[in-house]
Amino acid sequence: SDTIDELRRRGVKHRTLIVGDGPARSWLEARLPDAVFAGFMSGTDLGMAVASMDILFFPSTTETFGNVSLEAMACGLPVVAAAATGSQNLVDNGKSGRLIRPGAVHQFAEALRGYIEDTDLRAAHGNAGELRARAFSWDQINQVVADTYIRLIRQKAAARQVV
Repeated sequence: SDTIDELRRRGVKHRTLIVGDGPARSWLEARLPDAVFAGFMSGTDLGMAVASMDILFFPSTTETFGNVSLEAMACGLPVVAAAATGSQNLVDNGKSGRLIRPGAVHQFAEALRGYIEDTDLRAAHGNAGELRARAFSWDQINQVVADTYIRLIRQKAAARQVV
C-alpha cells in the first residue's frame, strides 16, 4: 500500500485491482479505499481479471515458484515484482518487467510509473514476458523431466558396465 500511496503522491493516474483474499484484506481496504477488491478468484474469472490488467504489481517475497508472475507474463503483462525466489527466476529485469529489492517503495513506484506512462515500453515488456512464459508450458517442463530421467538411467547403466 505504501507504493500505491507513493504513486498518488507523484500524481500518477492509476487504478488498483487487488485479486485474492486473506487476513490483510480489511487492513488493505482501509488503506486503499479507491482500490477494487475482487477477492479470491480462479478459473475463467481469474483469467478475465488478469486480462483486464495493464501491469502486474507483485511485491510478495513468499511465493516459491512464481505462478502469479508467470500467469501475468503469459497474458502479455509486464511484471513489477520483488526480487525474490519465484519472480526472480522468471522475470528478465529490464526486458519483461522489473525486479525491485523487497520493500523499496520508491523504486517500485518508479517502475510502475514507467509502465503506466509509456505504453510502448509496457507493450514491449509484455510481449517479451509472453515469449518467456512459453518456455514453461507443460510439454516443455515434462520434456525436461523426461530428459533428466533418461540421462540418469544412461549414467547408471554406464556405471554398471565399468564395474
